Amino acid sequence: MNKLSVYEKYCKNEEHAKEVEKYALMILSALKDAVEAYKNITERETLYLQIAALLHDIGYVVEKKSHHKHAMNLIIQEGLEGLDNEETKVTANIARYHRGSLPDETKHEIYKNLTPQQKNTVQLLGSIVRLADGFDKPHKNLILRMEAKETPDEVNLYLKTIGFKPNLNMAEKKKDMLEHTLQKKINFIFV
Repeated sequence: MNKLSVYEKYCKNEEHAKEVEKYALMILSALKDAVEAYKNITERETLYLQIAALLHDIGYVVEKKSHHKHAMNLIIQEGLEGLDNEETKVTANIARYHRGSLPDETKHEIYKNLTPQQKNTVQLLGSIVRLADGFDKPHKNLILRMEAKETPDEVNLYLKTIGFKPNLNMAEKKKDMLEHTLQKKINFIFV
């Protein structure tokens, strides 16, 4: 089954899914320009990010509480046309970590069985989908542009908005995985 078939079959909030995809690509672009850990993200990995962003909430068709886990399971179960089984598992894990606990080899069996490189990809890209989901929590399309700057201890994300400071409480909560992955504090700065 192709990604659009899975999307069409299970996505219940297309507007949110597309906004998360847009923010995810915006965040990735900013980070690739400024943060060493993201400079070598490939086009193929960017595809995983896009698919995971679009499919991150499909688990709602099963259950709200654990929808992130159900999204991962549905992606693996349905498969993704054009991606092999390993790529599908990576993409499913990227979607899975948009909420809930951070990746944990002692508790998360599918994540545990990934290679070290795959785990790194899941951490780098999963943290982006998680943050993108936080940016869209007001569901108001408020961030127009983003740039990043890395220092030894921090990554500053400069946010160009539509003229006022949106409420970023959810993004503040969801930056945890990015901070953990980079081992740096993430700051949001309005410009």
